[in-house]
Amino acid sequence: MGNMSRPGTVVVREIDHAPFEMLGVQYFVQELVWNGISGRSYDILRRDGHGILILTQDESFDRYPTDAQIAAVLGEHGVDAELETCKMCQEEILLATAHRHDYEWVGSCCWDERRA
Repeated sequence: MGNMSRPGTVVVREIDHAPFEMLGVQYFVQELVWNGISGRSYDILRRDGHGILILTQDESFDRYPTDAQIAAVLGEHGVDAELETCKMCQEEILLATAHRHDYEWVGSCCWDERRA
């Protein structure tokens, strides 16, 4: 708990971002909004039949993590998260969330449903 009079000591809102599945297990990024400050933090969580486990226990991200950062955290927990390259922006993308288009991969970073 924190003291509400001290900025940045209490989470006032949790925002769960779009989940993705790997090997039958669901993962998602959770955005934490803190009291009295504009900065936010982001954690990577695993949801399974036993509840929710925070995979970034030791240190949260200051910005929404890239797919490469997500893959690195999952790798630390024994999950082989495959990366590909987005054909549009050339960034590394999680294969689990990528879209196949014209025999190449497009990440959620550049995907537009009109392309489908």
